[in-house]
Formats: sequence, C-alpha cells, structure tokens
Amino acid sequence: MSDFHLTSNNDGTFLIRPVSARAEVWWKAAEMREKYVVDNTGNDFCIILTENQRKVCDEIRKNNFDFTN
Repeated sequence: MSDFHLTSNNDGTFLIRPVSARAEVWWKAAEMREKYVVDNTGNDFCIILTENQRKVCDEIRKNNFDFTN
C-alpha cells in the first residue's frame, strides 16, 4: 500500500493526502499542512500549489514514503 495519494488538479495546483497511518503521523509531525497547504477538499485532499510540488515530494521521498496516482 502506498503512503500518499497524489494527483494533479490541472489548474496550477495538485492534490495530496496521506493514506497510510504512518504517513498521517509524519504529515502532522512535520507540519506539512502549515508549510504548504493552501486549501483542502471535501474528500480530505490537501491542495498545494504546483510551485511547491517538488519540495513536498522531495520531503516525502526523503522520509521513505511513496505515492500512488
């Protein structure tokens, strides 16, 4: 099972959400929401600007998590 679900919104943003328990714990502890999230959806996706996508993905990979699209 992947740790994060990542998808493009095709409007200058992308959507991400932690799907594993360990990803959820890390996401909160690393304060990723406070650092990068500009809004959220009704489906618990966090909306992040495309310009921050690389930073977010690099931090996630650096901490040994993976993605599903």
